[in-house]
Amino acid sequence: MRPSPIPAGLQRIRWIAHCVRAMALIAMATVVGFHAVFWTHPAMIERTARKEWDLSHALQFDAVSRGAALAVNLPLALLTLYALWCLWRLFGGYLRGEVFTDAATRLLRRMGQSVVAIAVAMPLTDTATVLALTLGNPPGQRYLSFQLGSSHFVVLLCGLVFVAMGQVMREAQRMAQENAEFI
Repeated sequence: MRPSPIPAGLQRIRWIAHCVRAMALIAMATVVGFHAVFWTHPAMIERTARKEWDLSHALQFDAVSRGAALAVNLPLALLTLYALWCLWRLFGGYLRGEVFTDAATRLLRRMGQSVVAIAVAMPLTDTATVLALTLGNPPGQRYLSFQLGSSHFVVLLCGLVFVAMGQVMREAQRMAQENAEFI
């Protein structure tokens, strides 16, 4: 007996699921690798601080300052890894044809919630990083910077959209269940 053919729509979803899962794994490895390399190279940190954070103040790149900056960046890195892990699991379900399931809905909401948390953590992490890199300066030369940008807004918006989509899917499941009980 031959297995039944997979519908074209599901085949496309499976192909996309493979691609997204591969990209999620690459992204997870990149997050871990980036932190391992970046915080051990003072020149990279200085270049980023001058270019991305627009800092012209004296910065400390000794092991203690870099370690403190790494420590304040870990929560954001862990949130990012968690969001990517939820994405990987969500698309693993899609790969198996589990599209409108409780697990898919739950993973979509969790991913959205973690992306919202990332949006909140981003400016706080930047602030704490700048403080960690100037904390070794003498009093009066320490620097505290808080910036909000359009990227923070976009990340927040994406997270809220994922949360909303998860809620919509959950409500659709509930309505489908109700309708099935009438028949």
